[in-house]
Amino acid sequence: MNSNLFCSHTRVFPISFVLGRKRKPYKITKEVRYVLSNGMAYTVEKGFRLDGTSVPKVFRSIMPRINNKIIGSTLHDHMYINDYLRKELGDKKARKFIDKEMLLFWNKYDPKKKIENKIMYLLVRTFGRKIFNKYKKVS
Repeated sequence: MNSNLFCSHTRVFPISFVLGRKRKPYKITKEVRYVLSNGMAYTVEKGFRLDGTSVPKVFRSIMPRINNKIIGSTLHDHMYINDYLRKELGDKKARKFIDKEMLLFWNKYDPKKKIENKIMYLLVRTFGRKIFNKYKKVS
């Protein structure tokens, strides 16, 4: 198996681990395209850096940061950083849309863990505003 790919069951996702990087240690190795629930196409470019699925350190032995949720988590991080729909919808609605997209992708690629997905989604909704606002671009 290529070391630049995360493979889970029948899905292959182009991601690699960069040694020596504590902050955002993962990198997308190939452009990834998504179709969102609103019918829009969305692209995450090759080279995008992320920290994987946000999992507190204490739980990483039972839930690693690279897991079946990585596709939704990558999309979510990229949209947060790039202010997806923030101008069009405003902060509150854009963040809610982005968070829901993450949950939809989690449920699609990790369907046996819908309760866990929902709990993690609620945690993102509860604690994610600070991160979302951190990336807000100044007009």
